[in-house]
Amino acid sequence: MHVLLLEDDLDLSAVACEQIESRGHKVFPAFDIAHAKSILGDESVQIDILIADQDVPDGNGSLFAIETKGAPKGIKVVVVSGQLRRTDVEQLNAHGVDYYSKPSLYSDIIEDLARKHFSDSSVNPS
Repeated sequence: MHVLLLEDDLDLSAVACEQIESRGHKVFPAFDIAHAKSILGDESVQIDILIADQDVPDGNGSLFAIETKGAPKGIKVVVVSGQLRRTDVEQLNAHGVDYYSKPSLYSDIIEDLARKHFSDSSVNPS
């Protein structure tokens, strides 16, 4: 799978990329929403899953995930954050967006998402 990781903490992003790549997936890290949008807009890149942090320098990762889920490309989205408030959780639930609390193992999250949203034959690693 091709994963877009929106995470502004450079150390956490590096660890998450390593964990996801160790499962055979390709990761495109982005440190803010503007960068994530540029990756999504690149026609040469196919993204299967967006993993978004809640609080990023240029906006709200949950809102970006909801916006991305509604786009016609069919990208699966998830929010991973230690900052989710009750209203955030309610909004994510209302839009059918999965969420996980930090700290979490990103390798486990990606495998959980693969089981929930993709059949074995529909998406192959990298």
